[in-house]
Amino acid sequence: MNGIDVSIVLNMHREALFIEPTLRSLNECARVAAAAGIRVELVAVFDRSDDATRAVFSASDLSAFETRKRIEVDVGSLGLARNAGVAEASGEYIWTSDADDLVSSNSIIALLETARGCKSEKVAVFLEYLVAFGEQYHNVCYVGSEWLTAADFAFQHPFVSRIFAPRLALLEHPYRDLKVTSGFAYEDWDLNARLYAEAFELRVAPGTVLFYRQRAGSLLRQANAASVRMIPHGPLFERKTFMTAMAETRARHVDWLGFSAKRLQMHQANATASFFESDDLVDHLREAMRLEPEIDPTRVEAAGSYSPIPWKADHWGVQLDTLFGLVGSGPFTDVLLLPWLRPGGAEKYVLQIISELKRSAPGCRILVVTGQSAPVHEWVSRLPSDSVFVDLFNSFPSLDGSDRSAMLVRALLALAAPGARLHLKASPFADNLFQTYAPVMRSRFEVIYYRFSDGTHVWRGGRFRGGWALTVLRQVLPMLSRVVTDCRGIVEQDRTRLGVVDDKYEVIYALCNAPAVVPSRPAPRKRMLWASRIAAEKRPDLLVRIAIEVERRIPGIAIDVYGTADAGQDPSALFREAGLALTYIGAYSDFSEIPVETFDAFVYTSAFDGLPNVILEAMAAGLPVVAPDVGGIGEAVINGKTGWLMPNDLDDEQLVSAYAAAIEALYADWSETIRVAAAARRLVLERHGIEAFSRRVQEVLPNHADSLGVNDRRKG
Repeated sequence: MNGIDVSIVLNMHREALFIEPTLRSLNECARVAAAAGIRVELVAVFDRSDDATRAVFSASDLSAFETRKRIEVDVGSLGLARNAGVAEASGEYIWTSDADDLVSSNSIIALLETARGCKSEKVAVFLEYLVAFGEQYHNVCYVGSEWLTAADFAFQHPFVSRIFAPRLALLEHPYRDLKVTSGFAYEDWDLNARLYAEAFELRVAPGTVLFYRQRAGSLLRQANAASVRMIPHGPLFERKTFMTAMAETRARHVDWLGFSAKRLQMHQANATASFFESDDLVDHLREAMRLEPEIDPTRVEAAGSYSPIPWKADHWGVQLDTLFGLVGSGPFTDVLLLPWLRPGGAEKYVLQIISELKRSAPGCRILVVTGQSAPVHEWVSRLPSDSVFVDLFNSFPSLDGSDRSAMLVRALLALAAPGARLHLKASPFADNLFQTYAPVMRSRFEVIYYRFSDGTHVWRGGRFRGGWALTVLRQVLPMLSRVVTDCRGIVEQDRTRLGVVDDKYEVIYALCNAPAVVPSRPAPRKRMLWASRIAAEKRPDLLVRIAIEVERRIPGIAIDVYGTADAGQDPSALFREAGLALTYIGAYSDFSEIPVETFDAFVYTSAFDGLPNVILEAMAAGLPVVAPDVGGIGEAVINGKTGWLMPNDLDDEQLVSAYAAAIEALYADWSETIRVAAAARRLVLERHGIEAFSRRVQEVLPNHADSLGVNDRRKG
């Protein structure tokens, strides 16, 4: 070891205009240490540096160092460059340094004394105070790991990038290469979390200061801008390790409320005030000001105080422990994110696919997470056997949406098998989460995005398609593995607006379980069925006008309405104008509950759609269908062959007339109507039956449980 006590590993890139004060500060620190008998070496690491930075370094006075080493690397990575410096160092301890910061002259003495004062060799030490200067000013007072928990390391970084640790420890636990393009960042936070998981004591050296330059273009600024502000999965965040660490922390602090109260007190402490209460610290500030005139003491005095201890005792890192408990152990092969599990066509479609995946590969493990407000989730019972369900919104009411998403992503990185599928049902919950964490999620998952019809809005008498879904797709489409839709209509709509729809788009027609036999309809009964959600986009206003016009043309005919009314919709008020021509029956949870044998035909209205399940179910039940040509409806209701399709380029008055004329034609030639209904049923049996559905699901989403090794683990 050549008798070197401390090796400073200084990383440099292109900091020619900033590095001189840094070098003078380090040299003074080494001089004070040498006077105390501490031998210090400098290991200078130039990573893709420029000549100007090298020239400033070569001209600087570094005489206080026992030895000086220079190495050139071409890695473009702070973590890898630090590792290169550690490998060249010969000191018992390593102290990392960056090219644009300054330190108090007592730092090496205090760091070494603190480290050697620890009974264990598993120790890392940090400077006590951070004074941020430059573009922003703030002050921080750090605390040791005895006041921290594993949850804090999940939530944020409780320390700073400069670490003092045994050389052997940093050789055994090297920095990871965290390029921001991966979505992850913060090599130092990652390292400290891994050391904490290995039971290192993380201490602070009292009375020491890091003067931390805040500037545009710094690596930290780049990481903040380009990453998802999260470190990658590591040992601390393994479910068992994390939960054990939290349990041990609670066991050490029997008076947990008292411990939490003390932490809150630390959080509320004013680091600026405590800094200026110390004459020694103020002297260190004077030293730094002499070396770097940019340090403005009046701004330091006026700066805000930041605490490394979170202000909330139940922040999302703490609640991650609860989430791990709810979910249980992994690994999961498939993770499904939904807004809720309530009755709905889109939810039914996604559940059909998930259930088919489980049927074809019993070894797959499925985690279903809902993330939006819902008083109940009626369809939890429809999940495949042994699926795990978590109501994220209601289980963690004290967290906001962004915190719930961060916590969930942290958990998924631990619980999902590498290469698992992440199924996203288009919704504010799934879209916001993926937009925020897309680089991270695509590195871990095969991402399947379920694309359904877009909403529309009326403006100055015209109806226009909403742009929210396209905004999302334009941002995330390159990062999706598959976009799954229930009809070609949606693919073509996206093609016309996005310009290019690549081979990521896949159509899987929905499964429709047709009854084995259908009732015969030798003669019409003059009664028709309408069934769907009673919502503005389903055009109940248009249905009223259709019923009135049809009853005018065919006296005595009527339409029965089934469906759950959305909030703000009053069926009795909506349908009152139609009188006896329209009767609201009530809600239904499954099409099989409706007595289809009592109806002659199925009438459907909608402003926008994909390929609604209810139309397929009506066709499978032998009901002739009259429906609008929106979305993918025309792929099932083929005008004159499998139903009556209303043009989508008509105004409301024309559309009402078209519906009435189609219904007149339906009743005018009943034998032809029966033929059309039979053709419609055949289409559903052939294209939407279980065999066709299973085959298509396996083509798009082949069994991957075996390849992920999950089946083998379950057997073991």
